[in-house]
Amino acid sequence: MKWTRGRSARRLFATLGVLGSLLISACGSSEIEVANTPVPAIKGQAGNFDNIEIDQGNHRLYVADRTDQGVDVFDISGPQAKFMKTIALSSPPNGLAISADYRLYAGTEAGSVAVIDINKSSSSLHTVVAEVATGAGVDLLDYNGPKHMVLAANGGNGSITSIDTFTNAIKDHFKVGSRLEQPRFNDADGMVYVTSPDADTLIQIDPADGTIKNNFALDGCSPTGLAINPTLNAAVIACKSHVLAFDIKAGKTAAKFNQVVGGDIVTYNAKMDRFFVASPHKTRPSAIGMFGGKPIAYIASIPAPGRGNSAVLDETNDIIYSPDTRPNQSGVAASPRPSILQAASPGSIAIYAAMVLVFALVFWFVMRSGDPVRRHPPAAAPAAGPAPAVKPMRSWRRTPVEPAIEGPPAPSIQS
Repeated sequence: MKWTRGRSARRLFATLGVLGSLLISACGSSEIEVANTPVPAIKGQAGNFDNIEIDQGNHRLYVADRTDQGVDVFDISGPQAKFMKTIALSSPPNGLAISADYRLYAGTEAGSVAVIDINKSSSSLHTVVAEVATGAGVDLLDYNGPKHMVLAANGGNGSITSIDTFTNAIKDHFKVGSRLEQPRFNDADGMVYVTSPDADTLIQIDPADGTIKNNFALDGCSPTGLAINPTLNAAVIACKSHVLAFDIKAGKTAAKFNQVVGGDIVTYNAKMDRFFVASPHKTRPSAIGMFGGKPIAYIASIPAPGRGNSAVLDETNDIIYSPDTRPNQSGVAASPRPSILQAASPGSIAIYAAMVLVFALVFWFVMRSGDPVRRHPPAAAPAAGPAPAVKPMRSWRRTPVEPAIEGPPAPSIQS
């Protein structure tokens, strides 16, 4: 193929244009659009929310609303959340958990766990059908399907209450001692794990008898939220100044990430293999960090102007929801789950730019080298000298002697 300088340049610029447009789109779309659905009763007030839970099958979103002392319900069957109602509770709610038998559990400051019917075909839909007193204020919850058990962290007094979801009866109290944050079941080993910021540890508990099996030191983490991927037998833990990936089987930190600081609640979506770490701040931009993969790695962050302390993924519409605490927008904020390029940080964009530059230099060098104008003419062949005299080769072959031909004998003369 014959190349010219103009043709090489045009191809170079076309290639750079494509790559440049990708970078521009990455930079331009880092400001991800955030939609808002307010709660009418508290609009104009600064919302005070805690946990957020999602019912994927019934397309419902539930938010623990301390301002309105209830659980806000949103219809998320479409791409825009729609407020439905607030389920009134006897005390401001904190943690939430959903069971497989269509029950929503809400831990309250007064020390009880409210059991709410969320079965769409039930006559008692969205009403409190039971209330379980635990004896101390309830913070965060977790549900374990195989064991039909709800864990309620009585964070202030350092204990965990286990509740049978069939009977709504208390099964056990696990006395831990230090202040607790997020309890989680781990289906990989059947153990219960809970974070303790005061002890700076991840605590492993046997749910059969409440025995503390291990205290894993977290080296200055001051942990809050926790979520577990049982397939990897690994966890993501929100720390005061970073995020940890923790190898539960090995009992040690596997990775440390500095992209998200001051995270609160951590959630895990098994279908998408994504951890979401909500990081609310007043003096710096709030964000929601995404982690996942094998091994667990940081993926991206999206802005969270509503300063929500928890986040969940709507699998149907691929939207991330978190509470919105802004006075004129108190409710829920929604952001589309970004691709890696869309949520690229300035550091990653710089890497992409460097890659484009290197590619451009290599491309330019190759094209210039292939341009006939730049090619060196082939070296001239050396002039031919006089042919050397060639002496005839002396033959050493012996010349054969022809043998004498004998004729007939001469006739004899008789007298």
